[in-house]
Amino acid sequence: MEVTWWGHATCTIEDSGVRVLTDPLFVRRFAHLRRRRGEVPPPQAALAEVVLVSHLHSDHLHLPSLARLSPGTRLIVPSGAVAAVPGLRSLHRKLDLRITEVRAGDEVRVGEVRVRA
Repeated sequence: MEVTWWGHATCTIEDSGVRVLTDPLFVRRFAHLRRRRGEVPPPQAALAEVVLVSHLHSDHLHLPSLARLSPGTRLIVPSGAVAAVPGLRSLHRKLDLRITEVRAGDEVRVGEVRVRA
């Protein structure tokens, strides 16, 4: 397993041939948050088989950062996210994201990796 921390809650986790990206935030500054160390993650940081969004705060579900995902990327979000965040619906259509909404305790398999909400 290899973990790369990109800042804030954004990490890439590679395990069993699956690349997982968490809470992508690919900007230098967002509202009151400012990147203190390191550069904005490079474009390849947005490449992943699956992207996890932990909750619906806009620094974790950051639509401009999600717009950098490759078409067809699997996106796992909390239940109700698509209805609560209209921009997510349009990103889904634009990038053909495969969105899965989960509740606490749900499990989703991506290749050999099991994700539990």
